Amino acid sequence: MASTPRQADALREQVSLAIRRTTDLIADLKSLADGLATLLPADTARTESERWREVARLAALDETTPERLEALVEALADVLAGLTSADNGAHWLAHQRARLAAGEDAAAA
Repeated sequence: MASTPRQADALREQVSLAIRRTTDLIADLKSLADGLATLLPADTARTESERWREVARLAALDETTPERLEALVEALADVLAGLTSADNGAHWLAHQRARLAAGEDAAAA
């Protein structure tokens, strides 16, 4: 069943909201990392990634969380771009289904 323009608009708004919230979460996590880092002893020998690893462990976070969230924002932006066509996303959906049927990873596109 093809989507209507109203359904496509609602989905675009939902995807846009998810992008905004995820982007805000990334900023919050970076701010949290900066705050927690102030509790750590000053060590100029540590790299930014080493500092983040320690902060992530302290906060019980997966250290790849920011990168994974950034990848999610990029994927959602691609979805949003596909939903802006005049066919209410039908072409994008057909393309995605064909890729997945061919064995491609959804995240790879």
